Amino acid sequence: MEYFKQVLTNLGKFAKAMSPGQAILLIGIIAGTIVGAVVVGNWLGEINYSTLYSNLDGADAGEIVSYLNEEKIPYNLSDGGRTISVPSGKVYDVRISMASQGMPRAGNVGYAIFDQSNLGMTEFLQNLNFRRALEGELMRTIMQLSDVDAARVHIVMPKDRLFKEDKKEATASVVLKLRRGSLSKSQMAGITHLVAASVEGLRPENISVIDQNGNLLSSHSESDALAGLTSSQLEVRKNVESYLENKAQSMLDGVVGLGRSIVRVTVALDFQQVEKTFETYDPNSAVIRSQQKTEETGSTSEKLAENNESKDESRGETTTTNYEINKSVEHIIGAVGNLKRISVAVLLDYVQKERETGAGEVETVYEPRPQIEIDRITAIVKNAVGFDPQRSDQIEVVNITFDKTSIEQDMDKLDQIMQQEFYFDVGKKVGMVLLGIFAFLYVRKKLRRFFSSVSRLLPPARPARPTPPSSGISLSNTVDVDAVESEEIEPIVAEKRKPNMLDRMQKTAMDNPDEFAKVIKTMMVD
Repeated sequence: MEYFKQVLTNLGKFAKAMSPGQAILLIGIIAGTIVGAVVVGNWLGEINYSTLYSNLDGADAGEIVSYLNEEKIPYNLSDGGRTISVPSGKVYDVRISMASQGMPRAGNVGYAIFDQSNLGMTEFLQNLNFRRALEGELMRTIMQLSDVDAARVHIVMPKDRLFKEDKKEATASVVLKLRRGSLSKSQMAGITHLVAASVEGLRPENISVIDQNGNLLSSHSESDALAGLTSSQLEVRKNVESYLENKAQSMLDGVVGLGRSIVRVTVALDFQQVEKTFETYDPNSAVIRSQQKTEETGSTSEKLAENNESKDESRGETTTTNYEINKSVEHIIGAVGNLKRISVAVLLDYVQKERETGAGEVETVYEPRPQIEIDRITAIVKNAVGFDPQRSDQIEVVNITFDKTSIEQDMDKLDQIMQQEFYFDVGKKVGMVLLGIFAFLYVRKKLRRFFSSVSRLLPPARPARPTPPSSGISLSNTVDVDAVESEEIEPIVAEKRKPNMLDRMQKTAMDNPDEFAKVIKTMMVD
């Protein structure tokens, strides 16, 4: 107990010996440690919230909040109550449990509306519920698209008419809230055909699609159809040209080297769709189509005497024959996108060679390629692209020196940038290592001073009483105790060693405590 009192007394003296700046620094360190512990504790105990539902109606929001309160699930409201957030780990569990109860309900009506049987419902209400269910199912399907955040579908289904001229076509309108940008033409076509295929009697031309800003995304005018056809034709042409260029370029890269040749191909495609019908008649191959025969029989009688008569019978035959001339009918539909002409342009770089100058140095020179090599390359390119002289195809191979000035400048800049980044990275790592070493040495120095000063202020520990060595004599033997005690025991002398700095400082502190306190105070100020 006295030892602890002495420690507290020394600590009090140590605190009194501190300067005001040192006291403020110590208090700041203690306060910062406490504040950091509190902040870390709050951060670990903080709950991260994620969006459960957004863009909710008032009725849906109230129903969802009531459900969360009943289940004692924490939540946050934002966007005027239209967005509800719950803890991140419970988002999917809450959605599944709420979907099992049919929430949210408004704006999300599907075929589940027919699960509730209402007796006495009129035909008008049945048709209305069917249309609402169809709109809700289409809305759910469209919202599954990656680029669509929300959707709304309206369908107009006209009544059946008795006469065809009074019948009207079904129409529909779709409002989309997009996540980013706009939809492509293929995506728009997919949405319109999806809606058209889901509604009886609805055609894609009768569907209008707009975005959240009111911009019309779908249009079905004739000019747009022609423009779409033209763009598709241009896309086909680009694909054909790119395909032929890659075939020729890959072969030339293996022959003359990478970057030593350039190939460009231009094609002319025939997009006209022609239908031809041929009827051929062969007059030399007449065949009987039909034949009709008619026989006629007649009789005449004359009276020669009273009792004798004479009869004369006559017969006639008529034949009608119809002949059919052999005829062949051919109906030919021409393919769309046939190749009409191919034009190929090839640039070849000069041959790079190294030769020695008169001074014994090696220099790089560029020489033109031999004509035989150019002819071989021309034949290779012709076979690669499918050259056909009957289509008036053209090919031009030119040997010319490429300008590599910009490439060399770019390579030099790239090398400089990489070299600078390398030196910067090395300097950064070396600086971090030196900073770490300096910080380690500085902290080590301060800690050694601090602990040495504290150890000097503590009272010296009392030496333990030495235990006499065991004599190894049995108690059963008779021993003259007085004789043993009177024997002179040789004291154990410790080995003399040279006093170190710490011993001298301890002796000085014990002899002159006031002077030692002044020294500590001066050290803390430094």
